[in-house]
Amino acid sequence: MGGLLPWHTCLLALIAGIFASRAPLEGGLALAAVAVADALLRGRVGRLPLPTLFLCAALGLGYALVRTPAQLPAPEWMEAKQPVLVRGVVDRAEPREGRRLRIILREMTVLTDRGETAFPGRLVWNWRNPSYRPVPGQRVETVLRVVPTRGFGNPGGWDYEWYWLRQGVHWRGWVSGKSAPVWSGRPDGTAGTVKAALRGLVAERLPDSPGGGVVLALVTGDRSRIDEPTARSVRAAGLAHTLALSGLHVGFVAALGLGLAWLAGRVRPSLLLHIPRPKLAVLLAAPLVLGYAWLGQPSSSLIRAATMYAFWGALLLQGRGRVLMDGLFFALAAIVAVTPLAVFDLGLQMSALAVAGIGLMYPRFGPRLKNLIAGGAGSRSQGTWRAKARTLGGFALGILAVSLCATISLLPAVSWYFGTLSPNILLNVIWIPVLGFAVMPLGILGMLLAAAPPLASLGGLLLGGAAQITDLLLFLLDATAGAGLTPVYAVLRPLWPETVGFGLLMVVALRVAAASRVVPALTWLAGLGFLLLVGPHAAIMAEDARPVVRLELIDVGLGQAALVTTPGGHRWLTDGGGGSSSFDMGEAVVAPYLTLGRPPRLDGVIMSHPDNDHSRGLSFILSRFEVGVFHTNGMLPGGESGREMRAALAVGGLTPLALEAGQEVDLGGGTRFEVLHPARGFRPRGSNERSLVLRLVAEGQGLAILPGDMERAGTAAVLNSGFDLSAQVLVLPHHGSRSSLSPAFYQAVDARVALCSDGFMNRFDFPHPEVVEALGVPVYATSSHGLVRAMWASDGSLFVHSHYP
Repeated sequence: MGGLLPWHTCLLALIAGIFASRAPLEGGLALAAVAVADALLRGRVGRLPLPTLFLCAALGLGYALVRTPAQLPAPEWMEAKQPVLVRGVVDRAEPREGRRLRIILREMTVLTDRGETAFPGRLVWNWRNPSYRPVPGQRVETVLRVVPTRGFGNPGGWDYEWYWLRQGVHWRGWVSGKSAPVWSGRPDGTAGTVKAALRGLVAERLPDSPGGGVVLALVTGDRSRIDEPTARSVRAAGLAHTLALSGLHVGFVAALGLGLAWLAGRVRPSLLLHIPRPKLAVLLAAPLVLGYAWLGQPSSSLIRAATMYAFWGALLLQGRGRVLMDGLFFALAAIVAVTPLAVFDLGLQMSALAVAGIGLMYPRFGPRLKNLIAGGAGSRSQGTWRAKARTLGGFALGILAVSLCATISLLPAVSWYFGTLSPNILLNVIWIPVLGFAVMPLGILGMLLAAAPPLASLGGLLLGGAAQITDLLLFLLDATAGAGLTPVYAVLRPLWPETVGFGLLMVVALRVAAASRVVPALTWLAGLGFLLLVGPHAAIMAEDARPVVRLELIDVGLGQAALVTTPGGHRWLTDGGGGSSSFDMGEAVVAPYLTLGRPPRLDGVIMSHPDNDHSRGLSFILSRFEVGVFHTNGMLPGGESGREMRAALAVGGLTPLALEAGQEVDLGGGTRFEVLHPARGFRPRGSNERSLVLRLVAEGQGLAILPGDMERAGTAAVLNSGFDLSAQVLVLPHHGSRSSLSPAFYQAVDARVALCSDGFMNRFDFPHPEVVEALGVPVYATSSHGLVRAMWASDGSLFVHSHYP
């Protein structure tokens, strides 16, 4: 099938079965695509029997189910939402961006009012500005607030809980109170102690600059000195993959082996008579790759990359052909055999897709690009500047070709996982070679010399040189971004059928390029791919044409973001959740849901009030989405959030339009928002009381009330306004806090259902029990139900669905 061996196809079927353990429909669709492609491309004689493929898929499904860890129930003391004393052993400690430390604890006990009890499972503890750097094996005693590792319950969103469950982590915690953690002594002579000492030597000799932080991350895996502006600018340029230790960096290290082999051949040419330079490069790079993978732990991506290198090296030493693709599949088989759930890992998926894309596309298109520069044979006179220029141009075009192949193959995955596209491939022609041929060699050699006391000073000079080069790269990156040359676009996140359809069309394109003709089997396969690619859009268009109004409360934790969709596909977002300087709720949670199968487009955005938990997530939406209009209550956020929002408004070309009581907003499809509050001249103390209070109305019928964070003063003003407050659905004011309790308001609305946007196991106990009791109607809270969707049919009948039952 497209150059794949039969066992390759069986492995793909097995991986589809593993995917089916979490997503049966998606895994089944992938298996069907593999079976159809195999049958059409191999022909009647060469195709694999369907029972063989189904057996492989069943084996993968069963193996994944057996290896999936069971979720642990939350103990009673956790339900009290009070800090507890936790004692445990450090399993690993990972330095993160912004001087943060992520610690995984195992073998834990907790001290409660009932005494000390065992605490099964593992815990992830994110520690900001840590005063101490532990190593694996150390014991710790600290006061933490502990909750289960639950993420945001939105369809198609990043499954935070599943990400950690695959690693055996069931809980997350953060320091509570002012008491400092108490650590045991460091164990002597362990691998963790040696790595910590080596990282310390490198950190001491690097300048405290953005470039120094990047070099420390590239050489040792310590990302703690990468500040947020640096991470943000690298992300915006589409170069974030170059800072996360992966197969790219293992490739850089392997290139050092190639350089050493070239140097050995120059010093002793006779050596190449006994062992060819490629094989010598594999042998010389092997200890470097192993050492780098060891130092970069606990990075699972480095282990997988080293595994791929091992198989590629073994095939090359044996003189085998098809090294890239066969080595990739051998590595995938080994990885799946040991850790089948690794197929859900983003890093493995991206690495496998990128390598497969390069291996399948580059032999077809790479030489053609390089020939554009190389010209005819008569133009390759050696020793002239033109020949050198052609050589350099061919090298640059080779890198560009590799980047294009990887980018095309990764397009569906990048769109799905990140919802953005950074078409800045030309930056790779500068950034990647400088990192690979200057920064990484200087950094690794500097680290090795720094570990030898007589040569430590020289090592410091090399590390400093690597940092200076990186600072220059970052300066050029900022200058390029300032000139508007590194655009980032929000894009539609493809649904599973679209992703499979894209893959089938790519297979057809590669077969046509190889055979230079179209056979009937390819026509059928292209038709199937096209149907899968456009079918979901036709279904969404049909859904939008229905006379249905939807109100969706997106799960954004302790914040609020509501999406209203009206007949004709008109969409309005009210608030965008909160976030922090290191976590953008709009980018990570709200935008991914809005772009699931749909383009990044909104008829309008409304900000009820400028409090952080409602407004901060809007900046990303306003800057990256096509937004028709932006309404506010007349206020904008202050501080950093305000600066971000004003910059986003400038990028989007939007001017805030204030709303006040008595106005209406036409939402399209015969639906509107009636503005009930605030009235002109209303001047309370806090911004909560000035929240916009909106009544969703269709065909004269009150569907829902969205009151923002309105509390007592605002509620009294709305009750005295004389407006019709009746509605079938009430979104609870201020997340259901006790300060917003108003039986009179509940009676005036007379809702059949209440919705509440609150954080899972939030410390404020939202929604408050007194509020729930006073309502007297079913309450759907995002903390327990995830995303909640209220739908009204054309006859006005109400249906409520939730992501979690």
